Amino acid sequence: MRNYSLFIVCALLLSCGEQQQGNNTEAPAEIAESQPTITDSTVAESITPKPKQSWLTPDYLTADFNGDGYSDTATAVVINNKKGILVKHGNTGEEFLIGAGINFGQGGDNFDWVNNWKLVTDKTTYEVTFDEDGEVEGSREVRLRNPAFYIGSREEGGATIAWRAWKYTWIHQAD
Repeated sequence: MRNYSLFIVCALLLSCGEQQQGNNTEAPAEIAESQPTITDSTVAESITPKPKQSWLTPDYLTADFNGDGYSDTATAVVINNKKGILVKHGNTGEEFLIGAGINFGQGGDNFDWVNNWKLVTDKTTYEVTFDEDGEVEGSREVRLRNPAFYIGSREEGGATIAWRAWKYTWIHQAD
């Protein structure tokens, strides 16, 4: 009887250890399809040859960008002579390419204008707003639920890149 009880306790402990932690962060299909990932055929073709790295300092930033409780990594990459950022989610391994041949926000498809970046852990940021003529209209406060990162140029301004509504978004910062 004692051996049988010991067997049941061990089985229970092993089954508890196999449970995964973290939140389900998979986006609904219609949202997930709106941003290219590295596995999309259009993006995968632009990845060959293997990306060169290290055009920004530091080479990469690590934080829980998508809010699932796991560390994600943003890496400065160069693909086919175009600079950008590759974000890899730590829990799922899913990769998102921003720039480096993929148009993103007002940054275009080549982030060669970017000369600095940093981790943003503030809970809010301010987005520059424009009128229909493209003139600066003002700014609005934007809530940041998760860490994000800023990319920019000392001369031209930049953007905070944040995970919002199941995709990475461009939040324009002052020029």
